[in-house]
Amino acid sequence: MKELLTPRWLFGHLLALALVGLFVNFGFWQLRRLAQRDAYNVLLEARLDAEPQPFAQLARNYSLTVPEGAENSAVYRRASVSGRFDTANEVLLRSRALDGQPGYHVLTPLRSAENRALLVDRGWVPFELSTPPVAEAAPPERVQVTGVLQPPQVQPVGGGLFDRLGLVQKDPAVGRLDAVFFVNPARIGAELPYTLEPVYLELATQTPPQRGLLPVPPPGPEVTRGPHLGYALQWFSFALIGVVGYGVLLRGVLREPASDVRPEDSLTGRGEQSGQSS
Repeated sequence: MKELLTPRWLFGHLLALALVGLFVNFGFWQLRRLAQRDAYNVLLEARLDAEPQPFAQLARNYSLTVPEGAENSAVYRRASVSGRFDTANEVLLRSRALDGQPGYHVLTPLRSAENRALLVDRGWVPFELSTPPVAEAAPPERVQVTGVLQPPQVQPVGGGLFDRLGLVQKDPAVGRLDAVFFVNPARIGAELPYTLEPVYLELATQTPPQRGLLPVPPPGPEVTRGPHLGYALQWFSFALIGVVGYGVLLRGVLREPASDVRPEDSLTGRGEQSGQSS
């Protein structure tokens, strides 16, 4: 037993304990993520079950700027709005795939009032249609659309290693935009002659319907629990394997002659060889 209390072995005990604690912490972190996802799903399902309301009514009864989790938030509620699409000022949302085929989503302002518009995610177009306005996806002049209000997507704050290496997706801070990584109505609307609402609409239906096959409408919000439970079980499994494995290692060490045992020898098997040679 004394050989397991040497400085080298004490360091090994602390290292093993730290790793097991880290794995357990990661497991509980994934369980917390799962709880957050479940709460989000409850909120999403409750709002999606309601009938669509006119956007102007939603804007009066709910806030367009508070976080989506707030009770008075308009986000994730089904809305309807009529107006004219301003295709001259539409923008493409980068890195959107459909059935494994790369492409974009078409973001088109829908003008429903004199000086205001609601940005609408109208759906997917293939990668070849990379220049807005997308003529193949031209909508009727005046439409009635329904969909789900979505919160703005905020660009991550830079400054890290990946940012310095140029590996972080970014939209230009100023200037005209043709394609973006993030649906940020405030940034997209900065170059427009009217004001964009602070939220955007993910299209579900349109009347009159789209004349052609493009764009393919977005699939809509997905209510799933995600991979968090599986990840939690994996981390807990790693912790259990570490505890059992280290216990087996210690048991083997205690069975060896004390004078021949060192921590590094227990890991490589050299302790047994040196005992035999002596």
